[in-house]
Amino acid sequence: MLFLLILLLPLFSFSRVYILYNHPLPDNNFEIVIREDNYRYMVETIKNIEGIRDVYLMEEEEDVYLYIERYPILKEVSIRGNFTIWRDDILSYLGFYEGMPFKDVKPEDIKERVLRLYRDRGMLDASIGVTLYTDEEGYVHLYIGVDEGLAYFTDSGVYKGSSYPSEKLDEVAGIVVGRLVNEGAMLDRVFLLQDFYIKEGYLDSFVYFEGLEKVKLRKPFWKVLMPMDLSVRKRPLRILGSLSEGLSNIFRHPLSTFTALTGRAKVAKPIFHILEGQRYEFIFEGGDLFRKDELIEISGLRGKGIDPFSLEEARENLIKAYHRKGFFDAVVGYRLEENKVVFVINQGERYLALREDGWRGFYDEDELEAELRRRIKSLERLGYTLATGNIKKELDRDKKTVQISFDINRNKKQILKSLVYNGENKEVSKIFRKHQEKLPAIYNTELIEKLNLDIKGYFAKRGFMEGDFSIEVKIEEDEENLYYTYLYIIDEGPRYKLGETIYYGYKHTNRRELSYMTERAQDYSEELDSKTLYSMLNSGMFTGVSIETFLDKDKKMVHRLIQLLEDKRGFFDLSLGYNTQDKLSLEAFLGAKNLFGVGLATGLRYRRSSKGEFYNLELSDSFLFSRRYWMRSEIFRTFEDHLGYDLRSEGLSIQLGYRLSPFTSVGPVFNLSKNSFDSQALDLKKYGLFLLREYKDDPFYPSRIHYNSVVLTLAQGDAKYTKFDLSTFYLIPLRRDYKLSFKVAGGYVSKKAPIFDRFFLGGLKNLRGYSFESVGQPHGGRYYTFGRLELIFPLREPFLGVLFADVGNVSDSLKNLRKDIKSNAGVAFGVNTPIGPIRLDVAVPVEREGLKRYKLYLSVGYY
Repeated sequence: MLFLLILLLPLFSFSRVYILYNHPLPDNNFEIVIREDNYRYMVETIKNIEGIRDVYLMEEEEDVYLYIERYPILKEVSIRGNFTIWRDDILSYLGFYEGMPFKDVKPEDIKERVLRLYRDRGMLDASIGVTLYTDEEGYVHLYIGVDEGLAYFTDSGVYKGSSYPSEKLDEVAGIVVGRLVNEGAMLDRVFLLQDFYIKEGYLDSFVYFEGLEKVKLRKPFWKVLMPMDLSVRKRPLRILGSLSEGLSNIFRHPLSTFTALTGRAKVAKPIFHILEGQRYEFIFEGGDLFRKDELIEISGLRGKGIDPFSLEEARENLIKAYHRKGFFDAVVGYRLEENKVVFVINQGERYLALREDGWRGFYDEDELEAELRRRIKSLERLGYTLATGNIKKELDRDKKTVQISFDINRNKKQILKSLVYNGENKEVSKIFRKHQEKLPAIYNTELIEKLNLDIKGYFAKRGFMEGDFSIEVKIEEDEENLYYTYLYIIDEGPRYKLGETIYYGYKHTNRRELSYMTERAQDYSEELDSKTLYSMLNSGMFTGVSIETFLDKDKKMVHRLIQLLEDKRGFFDLSLGYNTQDKLSLEAFLGAKNLFGVGLATGLRYRRSSKGEFYNLELSDSFLFSRRYWMRSEIFRTFEDHLGYDLRSEGLSIQLGYRLSPFTSVGPVFNLSKNSFDSQALDLKKYGLFLLREYKDDPFYPSRIHYNSVVLTLAQGDAKYTKFDLSTFYLIPLRRDYKLSFKVAGGYVSKKAPIFDRFFLGGLKNLRGYSFESVGQPHGGRYYTFGRLELIFPLREPFLGVLFADVGNVSDSLKNLRKDIKSNAGVAFGVNTPIGPIRLDVAVPVEREGLKRYKLYLSVGYY
């Protein structure tokens, strides 16, 4: 039987270990890492690969057979007829991506989910067809056909059984007339309506959503141009939001919007059925301490309805509330008169609180409890972390007073005296010294937890995978204090070696290129995985990387499983934007990456605006023959329109970097160019040296960015001069989605530098309060300095605001650079729209009559 299985199934073998599989596996290095001495551990590792259903092990005499059963893999997704929803949006909604394991997915499930997406985007007449085909090699081909139909816009709701006008209930339910209808979101409106009716006194009411009624109007439906969301209370934001949504309707659904404006709109009316039931009116006679809405809330009747038991409970709740405020003689009664619930409150006289510290005032239990918490908190800050307390009350009903005393038992003060490690490991001793410097201190478990985390971090960093520690707590005391000494015994255990690294899922990448990106060492540490993950994600070759580790406790080794999902190698980007300075801007990029499987990337870039025309042929390699080296080069041809001159340049540039760390590089740069300007021509050779640090907390969607660059250049040829440039940029996330960014830059160039290598400031990219390149005219400066600070804060989605300040100057001497510093301040507003981000910057120079010289910048598609 086994012989027959071997004949029928694909197979490759090595070192008496044979591998069989139901479908061809994505590229991997199994034949290198799986051997006779480790195949059992490798089987357990391979089982953790996402696309592997199971691995079966068969042993026959001295031969070993591994049968790997993999899931089908989604190879191709073809979507036709999707004009309003992007292909990537559909795949994201489905959770699909090309190259993923396809685990028991049914065509009818896909159809239902895509149909739900379209109905939630307003296409209620959409129809979907789905075909799945799995070929002999286990690759899935998915075909989705879409007939979208026209989009439906939301019209006013229909509220069957309601006594309220539909306009009122539209506002309550958040129904925005003119907005694309979202069928799924209508179900949530039921809860809003239900809460409204309860608050209005319809305690037995019930609301449910019947569905959408599709209607074809016979008159223009102008609301599609400005769907007004009344829940936005601030009028300016409401108007901006409605305009943004109107633009979205025009650009995303032009045909549907045009049809609506010409009197043939397709609208959907949400139908709600409302059983109002009896409306109860609450009347509170007597008592002036609480407002009516507060009394209703205290009673708890809104959530329980009206019956004898709930009314009695409500009476007790009201009495308790009055007692807490010092009305200890309060009496509450009630009666039910048809649809009216009448509570009769005789609150009586409010008692005075007489505190032991001499304070007198009306009794308020909430304030007394807050005072008790403050006193205990104060003791805890002093080290009495076991302090407890309660409030003692003695009522004198004749005098209408309450004698108050705080019975607080502070117990002994708890002091963390010392953290003791008696071992000889210098690195561990350093960890303890860092924490011991904070002692003695008030006892806080966070101090212990931080030390424990640092110890565990040390184990992982150094590869002590079985490292552990025990703690003995020694307690000493005197009349006032308890002293805690923590004695640590650390057992590092054996240091694990780095074992095999399994690669799985790559398609075009050469294994040697993978090895360049993979950090290795004799001993294992988590840092190796972090550096490897960072290198692979920043290579631009992969859209997904996963690293898992597996322990071989017998051999004291750590094996790594690296699963890869390669990005497409060819791509084309086209973007169109506008800003006040550059006017209309067109940029196109045709590129290919991971050429020949060695990480080479190339591309042809074209950009044109009112400020110039640029052609670039780029070639780069993020890992050049090693994980330490990288290379970027380009052949360029540019036509630049500056304020004081026009420049035409062509040539080539080569930059070679050596990584001092994953984020920091140093290296040479060479530039050869022919330059024409103002009827002059200069042929230049530039030799430079750069130091560069680039950090992003996420390579795809960074929230934190650090960029630092220093470049020293020596120019030879028709002109000889030196140039120095420094630039720093930071983007820092703050709380509540606020962000802070700042940039600092400066430079120097020697006297013989041509005008195109001298410095100018002014315009959208630097000193926004001044015209384009106006600072430094007419010949440019040899020195410049510049700084920018921006605070970015969210407004109501999709809007954001920016407060900014720019400062800088250009001069021919370092002394004069500081004399006439230019500065400006300003504000900006941005909004994300279907055509890209739109931002408006207003900058005002900080100088006399600066308000009259403000600068306004509008950017569409890019900032």
